[in-house]
Amino acid sequence: MTISRYEDWLLEYLHYSSGHEVSELYHKWVGLGLIAAVLKQKVFIDMGTYKLYPNMFMIIVDSASAGKSHAIERFGLDLLVRADEKDASDNKLAIYNQRITAAAMIKSMSELYKDKKENCVTVVAEELGFFTDMSGDNMNISNVLIKTYDNGLLSSETIARNLDYTPNAQLNIIGGTTPGSLKDSVTKKFIEAGALSRMIFIHSEEISEPMPFPNPPKDNKARREGLADELNQFKELRGKFKWTSESIDYYEKWYRKTWHDFEERKDKLLVKRMANKMLKIAMILSVSRKHNLILELNDIIDAIKIRNEVLDNYLYISSKLTTSEFGEKVQSLLNIIKVNKKMKHSNLLRKVHHYFGLNEFTNAIMTLEEADLISIETEYTKNATKPTKVYIWKG
Repeated sequence: MTISRYEDWLLEYLHYSSGHEVSELYHKWVGLGLIAAVLKQKVFIDMGTYKLYPNMFMIIVDSASAGKSHAIERFGLDLLVRADEKDASDNKLAIYNQRITAAAMIKSMSELYKDKKENCVTVVAEELGFFTDMSGDNMNISNVLIKTYDNGLLSSETIARNLDYTPNAQLNIIGGTTPGSLKDSVTKKFIEAGALSRMIFIHSEEISEPMPFPNPPKDNKARREGLADELNQFKELRGKFKWTSESIDYYEKWYRKTWHDFEERKDKLLVKRMANKMLKIAMILSVSRKHNLILELNDIIDAIKIRNEVLDNYLYISSKLTTSEFGEKVQSLLNIIKVNKKMKHSNLLRKVHHYFGLNEFTNAIMTLEEADLISIETEYTKNATKPTKVYIWKG
């Protein structure tokens, strides 16, 4: 067992990536994804009928100005590349960072396996439209994602009757997308295929304090080198995770309670997948803190907390995938009122008249009022002949 230079690699990574107007939540999940990338299939939890590996499909969903590329590429990808540059062995990572079709993915992974016996690939991309586009040559991408999440056999017969295949193929995804791109590229077929339920969507409504100039921690260049060295040490870990008696008891109680708390059959059926995602995080936290491949109680408790931080994001993602044009307009109206806290009718109408008809505007205001998201008051201004409506955010 090697000794870590950090008490917790992930906490050190969060310090390293601080000093910018980017949500810490995004950096946290990118950090988890980096550890998963270097662990590949070398460590696992024995679940009896299958092995659970720490690979994840982690997707940050936010607007174009929210700092996704900063978190994913400026810090995450940069550190993975630096770790590989410092790795003198042949244990380097296979990293995909470009648009790719399902057919090209299968062929590329097959060639990688034939040449190097490597069956694990990490996708690092700030915009992941390539894997959600279900049209044309990419219509089979949902099957590719399911197979590579579950570490299954990825195969396809080419036109020349040659078989491209990768046994136990694995993808680890650290990606991002905007809500609009997600809605445009994800089809009903993709959702029903099951690939979407294997993803963890990360979204934060929090906005940091203004920071006109970035203020990274001192000695960050040396910290980058230390973090990269540690990632290379993680590559050397091998074997099966063990449980402490406290951790396995806590997990069993949590699992049964979670299952019983759901009333719908379809929700109960997803508890296993939810639990597996949590255990993937627990493995990563364990490695981040120590190198003994033991799941301790705090690893399970903290993994549940981290998983719970993004549970509500599925409602956010669902709304982005199913919202109608009118629903999007209502949301934009609410966002304007929310930012301003309080708006006069004339000022609000002036902001939205170019895409709202008057009747549509009235219906949207009624929708927000009935949903108890805003209140409507009247004010009398000096020299006014009639009262003015005022819309107030109730958050």
